[in-house]
Amino acid sequence: MFGLKRHQDEKAQKPSRSKSAAVWKEVYKNPDEMVKSVDTIVLAQAIDRQPGRIAYSSNGEDVLPFEIVAFRVVNDIKGKKGDGIIYVERAGGVDHEGNQVYLDADGGDFEVGNSYLLFLKRQEDGPYYYQVNDQGRYQVEGGRLKAVDKDDEVSVIFHDRPVEEGLQLVRESRDKLSGGKTKPE
Repeated sequence: MFGLKRHQDEKAQKPSRSKSAAVWKEVYKNPDEMVKSVDTIVLAQAIDRQPGRIAYSSNGEDVLPFEIVAFRVVNDIKGKKGDGIIYVERAGGVDHEGNQVYLDADGGDFEVGNSYLLFLKRQEDGPYYYQVNDQGRYQVEGGRLKAVDKDDEVSVIFHDRPVEEGLQLVRESRDKLSGGKTKPE
């Protein structure tokens, strides 16, 4: 669930971007909960962003655009097998009137060319995945993982760790939860 609110820049005296607030359906207390809950965990590079569907409120007055982000899978840690492309649908993008809708509660827009550690769930219909919440996204910057909310109780475990160290923590959690039955990569 998302809400929008405007922030006023007192110096410019004009509204800045809308910032979003979210109430997530699932919030995890530790990485093991998140690893167990998600369908797919990948280290992937964003390669394309395209407009997706537009959801309308029941009275038709409100709209919420979505975008589809294509990722090239660099490292499949859980769930994704087959070709190396995965598609993630996220709220935000261009609405039916051509206006940009910016939502940042999930970390904001994915930047094409950047890499991310993603914790994803598969949508019930179609080929798309969605980011589980803000705990499920870590951008790679300078070889380190950067969390959306660096103070969150799960995110703090991954935030600012070297990528390989973060991946190893995820693999250990995955293997522990599967009783050690997971095949090495």
